[in-house]
Amino acid sequence: MSQLKVSSLMTTDYYVEEACYYLTELKLKPQEIAKQLNISTDQVTCAAKQYKERLASGELSFEEETKKFWSLILRENSGDEKITLVDEKGRYYHGWRTELTKLPTEDLVELLVVNKKYSDRHPLSEFSKSEAIVGYDPLVPLRNIRKTVSFIDEILQQRAKREEEEEKENLSRNDDKKSEGNKVSRKSKTKRT
Repeated sequence: MSQLKVSSLMTTDYYVEEACYYLTELKLKPQEIAKQLNISTDQVTCAAKQYKERLASGELSFEEETKKFWSLILRENSGDEKITLVDEKGRYYHGWRTELTKLPTEDLVELLVVNKKYSDRHPLSEFSKSEAIVGYDPLVPLRNIRKTVSFIDEILQQRAKREEEEEKENLSRNDDKKSEGNKVSRKSKTKRT
């Protein structure tokens, strides 16, 4: 696409059409899209239709990367958050908070250990514990890893508390069953005599 053609397309309407189309492709209902974009449901339907027509005419082409972009925007808007992690070799990578909550406990513990070790042993570790400076902050990745460590720790504590409550509930149920069993056996003994 030529530069002139691209720049003429890049209006606010274009981005609304693009958002409506790709969010529709992501199986979002027009009502949900309208709420997210603060426009009417009719505007969503019309914008998605116009974008689809541009695709059909060849004026635009479907791009998987653009669909992925709108998927990420949607994910962040719905409360999920991208988090920074580090592997055993000290390489940074990203994940999502919701993905962490779904991991098995063993994997979470491993992530906690690796990320905590890294953040504690980093040469600038002490500086990352203070408030971020205004403007450029070279310690952002390390601060983000510290946030991730505390989030993983929070998940593990919640799981441990939940397991403890479930265990108490199971013990309580077993005690109730035993006491019911004792009542039944006492009744049967009294009937025999």
